[in-house]
Amino acid sequence: MPECAPALISRRLAVFGAAATVLVRPRQSIAGTDQKRPAVIDWAAAETLLTMGIKPVGIADLHGFRETFQSFANLQGVTDLGSTWEPNLEYMDRLKPDAIYLPGWSAISRPQLESIAPVRLCSIHGSGGDPVERAIEFSRTVLSHYPEAEQRDVMLGAQRRLADMQRQLPPRRIVLINLHGTNRFVNIYAAGSLPDSVAKHSGLKNAWTSDVNGFGFSSIGIEKLMTVSDSDIVILNQGRLTANALTAMEDNSLWAGLPAVREGRVHLTQPVSIFGGLASATALAEWFSATFSDAS
Repeated sequence: MPECAPALISRRLAVFGAAATVLVRPRQSIAGTDQKRPAVIDWAAAETLLTMGIKPVGIADLHGFRETFQSFANLQGVTDLGSTWEPNLEYMDRLKPDAIYLPGWSAISRPQLESIAPVRLCSIHGSGGDPVERAIEFSRTVLSHYPEAEQRDVMLGAQRRLADMQRQLPPRRIVLINLHGTNRFVNIYAAGSLPDSVAKHSGLKNAWTSDVNGFGFSSIGIEKLMTVSDSDIVILNQGRLTANALTAMEDNSLWAGLPAVREGRVHLTQPVSIFGGLASATALAEWFSATFSDAS
């Protein structure tokens, strides 16, 4: 985080960040066995399995997954399956998985994958509906696939905590953004995205109602944030990329002129996966609760 950030961003992050990491970190991963050898193309599915203590034999774009889900330190022995849109089917076949977890939106040929192992869809993102509800439903489905999973209680506990936090916050107006490498544009999240779904389930009001894509976000110029100037800004923290972007924002007069920036109503989340599953949703809900429960 740049040195100027504490003046602009809620100081609750430092205390909560460590707690959130503990919340979602599995205590120990189960080594792949003949009964537990999933190959995973969908990152939300990979997060769900790892949270339950089931280590996949392979994950698509493993480097990107490590960068995004840094709480999962023990990924030794997991094979990189290639890109999420064009995984290496030869590698996958050699791994002899017991199942393949595929994004519901994927255009990859299911018959090709089914010649390797049964295909199980993860439709949390990009498939319409409510991502939080879909994440809960998917976690229950995975529990039915692997009822003996060592960390099943972690997932059940996440379901309970998320239910306990339903509509607990006042309807404070916020906007949810992800900073670009350039300091002129941001991604803004609304209906159909996991951050928006978590915010609404928590009781917050997303002030951004303009059109977004099938994954619930749109790229906009920073000046458009003036149309929701009464709203707090929540920056979805993507680690190093966000820190670099905040540094670039220091020279942006449009950003500095936003009322939320001038008035100290900008909040930086703990590192969060925008395309995660139930564990990511629960951690973000906990952060919303810690940040806004005592806000005026």
